[in-house]
Parts: sequence; C-alpha cells; structure tokens
Amino acid sequence: METVIMMNRGGWRLIALSLVCLGCGRPSEERSVDLTVPVTVSPATLSTIESTITATGTLRSIREAEILTEVKGDLFLSEREGLGRLSDGFSVEAGEAIARLENDEWIVGANINSRKLALQTAQHTVKEKEALFERGLTTEVEVNNARKALADAKTSYEEARIRVGKTDVRAPISGVMTEVTQTTQGTEIQANAMIGKVVDYSRVLVDLRIPNSQVLAIALGKAVRVSNYAFPDQAFEGKITAVDPVLDPTTRTLKVVAAVDNSDLVLRPGMFVKAEIVKASHSDVVVVSKKLVVKRQNQDVVFVEESARAQMRNVETGLESRDSIEIVDGIEEGDRLITSNYETLRSRTRVRVTSSESN
Repeated sequence: METVIMMNRGGWRLIALSLVCLGCGRPSEERSVDLTVPVTVSPATLSTIESTITATGTLRSIREAEILTEVKGDLFLSEREGLGRLSDGFSVEAGEAIARLENDEWIVGANINSRKLALQTAQHTVKEKEALFERGLTTEVEVNNARKALADAKTSYEEARIRVGKTDVRAPISGVMTEVTQTTQGTEIQANAMIGKVVDYSRVLVDLRIPNSQVLAIALGKAVRVSNYAFPDQAFEGKITAVDPVLDPTTRTLKVVAAVDNSDLVLRPGMFVKAEIVKASHSDVVVVSKKLVVKRQNQDVVFVEESARAQMRNVETGLESRDSIEIVDGIEEGDRLITSNYETLRSRTRVRVTSSESN
C-alpha cells in the first residue's frame, strides 16, 4: 500500500512539472498578443517636406551711400521748402533735397541772372534772324551765327544752374537716413564733408558660412528662409546671390551671400538671424513624425492599427526635416498610424484605440 501511495505522489509531481515546462515553452510573442495596449492613432497624410541646411549670420543693407556737401556754406533747413528733414530715420528719394548751404559768394560767382538774361536775348535774336531770312532780308550765315550764340547761352546758363544747385544737399540714393552728424541751423560746413548716410534696406544681405560637408548642396538661386527671434512666427524669403569659389582654409567653410526681400522694412541691418537653405523638397508624399519611426533588428519600422491589432511595417525613408521624415515605401495615405505606446509594441499585439486624431 505504501508503495502505491509513493508512486501516486511521484506521478503527480511528474505531471505538475510537465505542465510547468509546457507553459514556459510558449513563445513570449504569442503570450504578448493576449495583452491589450491602449493607443492613439492618426491617419497618414500627404504633405510637403524639405531638407535644409541651417546657418546663422548678421543682416546688412543692400547698399548705402554717404551724404556729402559739394560747397562750403552755412546749414539752412527750411520746412516751407520741403527741407529740414536732415535727421536719422527719415526716408528719402534719390536726388531729393534735404538741406541747403547758404554761400552768397558762391551764388554771385555763378552769375546766374546775367546768364539767364543773355539766354533770353539770344532766343529773341534767333527768332528775329529767322523771320528776316524768310523775307530775304538777311543771310543764312547770320541765322547760323545767331543759333550758335543761342547754343552757347544755353550752355552757360546750364552751368550756372548746376553751380547754384551745388548748394543743395541731396540724397545720393533712395533709402533711410542714418548717422546724421549735422542738424543745427547756421552751422558752417566745409565742402566735401560727410554729414550722414542713406541706407537702402528694402532688400537685406546676410553672409553665411556653410560647412565643407554641405558644399555640394549649395548653388546660386537656391531658396533661403530667414528668421529672427523678434518675429518667431514669421519667415522671410530670399535666394542665394553669391557663392565664394574658395573655402576658408582656417574654418573649412564656404562663404555664401543671400539676399532677402524686405520691402516692408521689418528686418533691420545688424539683426542676427537664422537662415535655412533648402537642399531638396518633395511634395505630395507621406510624411510622419520622426519619433514614430523606430528600430527593430536594424530595420526602420512604423506601427499601424488594423482590426484592433498592431501591425509592424518595414519602411523606407527619404528626406528628413527637423521633426518629420518622408516615408518612401511601407505606409500609404490613410493608414492608421499608432502615435502612442508604440515603443514596446510587437506585431499582432492587441490594441485599444483611446483617441483617433484627424489631420
């Protein structure tokens, strides 16, 4: 009897051990499918993605020119004559008079009044001679002499006008005045003195340094976007206008100049900006968040939800931006991308959609 009992006990142990071994032998992946993982999903959509090179630089005006005096004189500012705008920040047009220098000696030396009278006399003489010639009362030589005298009088008068005009201080280019040094009425100013500058920043330039590894992606006409922390939600469009043919031997970087439209004068010379040069751009392609692409056995994969199961898709990627990546193959428009708790998922894991995002 004892022998039977001991055999029964031994048999039960053997059976229990066998059951434990059978349970341990089930693959972990098969066991995991019985779990249900809460996830959020979002449909895959088509979009545009760009690959860019980022660089920084300081803005400068497209051009600037000095405001120079042509003669010596006392500074005269007249609001009545539209002058008196000689101060920083005023917009001016090329050739616009912004001040005048009073110099009586210079004006007298121009002798403009007598030259004007001589011009009027010469004009009257030509009319007389031409009328007489039509009546046969004078010769062609007399008419030609009168016409030559008129031409000389015109030249002389124009020279006088130019001489008098040199007392006006005019804007050399269109733009905004800056660094104005003389604004006090009656101040004596010498000839050829710089009394300020005019800057044109309707377009601005930015010098960028591109690393050696990115040189092949640089070309004239490439699109550039410029941004400044003062305008966090605004980008300013431009293009590469100059590329240095030689790399800097010290930094191994390539100097590139980009011109950016600034017709609203929002950007200012001297601003520090971040520039993005567009290397390549693809439109109407599947674009997903970079974080959704994970590695499984050195293969890029993305998880999608199908019939309450997680499906692991091998994907081929393309262009990358800072936060997004192009999916060249493996995901189609409309596929339900799993956007949460995907890090530990396996293929065929049961999932429960807690939120479905729509783009």
